[in-house]
Amino acid sequence: MADDEQTSAGMVPGLVQDIVAQLRGIAQGLQGVARLREHLPSAPRALALPGTLSAAQLKSIADAVAAQRRSIEALKAQLSSFDEQLAVLEQIIRPLAAWSRKWAELQERLLNLHPRPKADGGT
Repeated sequence: MADDEQTSAGMVPGLVQDIVAQLRGIAQGLQGVARLREHLPSAPRALALPGTLSAAQLKSIADAVAAQRRSIEALKAQLSSFDEQLAVLEQIIRPLAAWSRKWAELQERLLNLHPRPKADGGT
């Protein structure tokens, strides 16, 4: 049983580190989304007519959109993995919470035990 406790205790910090690493990845992905705004004009009328855009400009826009879509797919994968890790963590924590509740109940009962009065006529 001690080995199980050590394994569970060692697993939780590892899961937290994985979660933090994935959150960093998500933040970096969101930074990529923010960079897309740099390629877009600030006002709707600022976009030139299609005939005035060069092929290189159109290719650049198309590449930026495709890159953002790939970034979103990567974020979806990271979130899915993060959700799976949270599910594992939840499975670990639920029995520990139940055990902790039972332990607290036992402690409460033990602390509230009063010595039984001695039977009359025994001395």
